[in-house]
Amino acid sequence: MLARSHDVVVVVPRPSYPDPSFYDKQSTLEGDRLCRYRVERPLEFVPHSRSLAIRAVREQVMALRLAVRAAREPADIVVSSSPSMFLGPVSWLLARTKSSRFVWDIRDIGWDYAGESRMMSAWMRPLVKILQRYMWAVVARADLIVVASRGGAERVSQNVPSGRKILLVDNSVAKELLDDFKLCQERVTKSRSIVSYVGLIGDPQAVGTLVDVARILPAVDFLIVGEGPERSLVEKRVQELQLPNVKLTGYLPRPDVREVYRRSDILFAQLKDAPTLNSTSLPSKLYEYMATGKPIVYAGKGLAAETVDEIGCGVSVSPERSDLIAHAIAELLGDEERMSDMGRKGRIFVETGADRETAFEELVAALRFTSEPTAPVAFEPDVAADDVAAKHSDGS
Repeated sequence: MLARSHDVVVVVPRPSYPDPSFYDKQSTLEGDRLCRYRVERPLEFVPHSRSLAIRAVREQVMALRLAVRAAREPADIVVSSSPSMFLGPVSWLLARTKSSRFVWDIRDIGWDYAGESRMMSAWMRPLVKILQRYMWAVVARADLIVVASRGGAERVSQNVPSGRKILLVDNSVAKELLDDFKLCQERVTKSRSIVSYVGLIGDPQAVGTLVDVARILPAVDFLIVGEGPERSLVEKRVQELQLPNVKLTGYLPRPDVREVYRRSDILFAQLKDAPTLNSTSLPSKLYEYMATGKPIVYAGKGLAAETVDEIGCGVSVSPERSDLIAHAIAELLGDEERMSDMGRKGRIFVETGADRETAFEELVAALRFTSEPTAPVAFEPDVAADDVAAKHSDGS
């Protein structure tokens, strides 16, 4: 979207999730050449580690290396998208050295969640407090802050000076993905029901809970698709309980993920009960799930649970409660009409809502302030999201 009206250079790692060996370098280069913008890939990055300290160091080094490469390019605007959070500060510094505008697209507020994580050891908590002050200081200095949820916008508005420009661009589904998952809506006849989780196997997702659910529901098959720092712990738990109805597939390419969605009866998602996650997180996987036309069981509280309930695309329950999750799954599996209705509502929601391309047109419009300075516009918590976006899109 930016390349339609700007000369764009994208500086990113080479495809390396979950491992660089999954990708053919020549195919990556050929794909980059088809883009309307230039892509520079100076490094590979494999972030997985259960140690928060090690992951933080790795991400900081990655951010610095990307900034060093980006420093060679002229820029009127420097845009950084997080995660990783450490890209924000180095991008702000890069922008200031170039006398450029700095735009920070904040997908999640990881520094606040880090202070709430149970993985945080006592000696790290003072360091996290410093990190939080540091990150919010950088957010406050951005020329434009882009956020992915209303809750995220409210959290940002509480921590930055009044009048700072904030643009809400909700998570959405790319048109390509909508078309690709259209056939997933069909119900596949099989001998056993399938419940699937697709995504990162990390601390906030607490995927291990699904293993306990599988023990309660031995007649249901559970697929866990993805990679992450907690995968080894989940695998160990499955082995200890000797559960034949749980399968961890690892990372899968999109055609295989599409087949998982097509064969699944219910899709599962979860976020731990934490103030930052509850108030700001609206996982993009929920939108992808809805695009498949399958019902969702969401274990979590706050914004995401409210969204699932309002749309009617699934059932929300308390997180990390295997008994409640198992009950919700069993109840849904016994009511095919209800499952079909939830899947249909989710699909309609993403079909009729803003697709990803349309959503980011708002960002392009907001970037006009680089050449057409306007008075800053603050996010207004009591105004509908569409109204806030409209204020930015017309430059006011």
